[in-house]
Amino acid sequence: MDDTLPTGDLAARRLIDAVGNRLEEALRTVEDQLRFRHALAALPAQWRAVRHDAAALRRAALGGEPAALARDVGGDPGRPGVAISGAPHAGGVAVLAANLARAREAARSLEEELRRGSGALAPTAERIRYRIYALEGATLGFLHRRARLAEARLHVLVTTALASGAPEEVAAAAIRGGAQMIQLREKSLEGREFLALAERLLIINDRVEIAALSGADGVHLGQGDIRAAQARRFLGPEAIIGLSTHDPTEAARAAEEGADYIGVGPLHETRTKEHRRAVGLGFIAAAAAATDLPGFAIGGVNRETIPAVLAAGARRVAICTGVIADPDPEGAARHFRALVDRAAGAASPR
Repeated sequence: MDDTLPTGDLAARRLIDAVGNRLEEALRTVEDQLRFRHALAALPAQWRAVRHDAAALRRAALGGEPAALARDVGGDPGRPGVAISGAPHAGGVAVLAANLARAREAARSLEEELRRGSGALAPTAERIRYRIYALEGATLGFLHRRARLAEARLHVLVTTALASGAPEEVAAAAIRGGAQMIQLREKSLEGREFLALAERLLIINDRVEIAALSGADGVHLGQGDIRAAQARRFLGPEAIIGLSTHDPTEAARAAEEGADYIGVGPLHETRTKEHRRAVGLGFIAAAAAATDLPGFAIGGVNRETIPAVLAAGARRVAICTGVIADPDPEGAARHFRALVDRAAGAASPR
């Protein structure tokens, strides 16, 4: 059913034109801020897609007729010099927040106007509005927590069965050697034993309730675990949430799902991921192109494989047996940290 506006309905056409302009301008501002001020690539591309959808919707509502034909700037009571201008922005994130709010409001206004008549285009406006909601959460969450991960390049996974000593001692040695993140990965410990160990470590694998009870910094989730957004509701806005990804599609949606970093792999066959096929080194570049989230190359990263992993573009690595099974975990961590730091000196970490 046709949902274009009658040519003679100037008031409705002016409203669609004005609201559509406001929506597209707000989306463009968000896109530009993320691209140029924050030097991001994947998130701006997602916002650009929403902007293109909004522009297509406005054209459809006006039947392809140039929107400016209905425009009456002089008769607009909100024109400059008549309306009160907004307050100055406090900073770059304030610019983003203001324009995200403007985009949400404009999307709702556009949707309500399109519900007049047949309403055939209103569902499209509704989808755009909900897309804005989802991307807003991903964008502001990413910017809020990114500083905590900005310099993290060496992530060590601790598993009791594979460690060369007591897990907390091995973890402490890895930290002395330069590990910036420690993840406790235990699949067989009972809850009480797991909790006692978790209270001495930092990131918990899979077990959101243990992360919450132990006061850990965060949790690392697999694709089959509860959703990152659900873990966020449980752990709070400051928690660091990681998500394992195995292909570009999973990497691309990780930020929107609520993750702060991703695991990129497994790159090689590994004892800790025996059920998962290796994805190969090509996934390193594909993941970096798909998301702005920090990506830790994982899966069989050791002294023999790390040169190729870094050559493929990795600037962050997650290592298990290469550190914790070594008789000298501190020295092993120092070795890997030096390599990733050297690689990151030629390219900013992603």
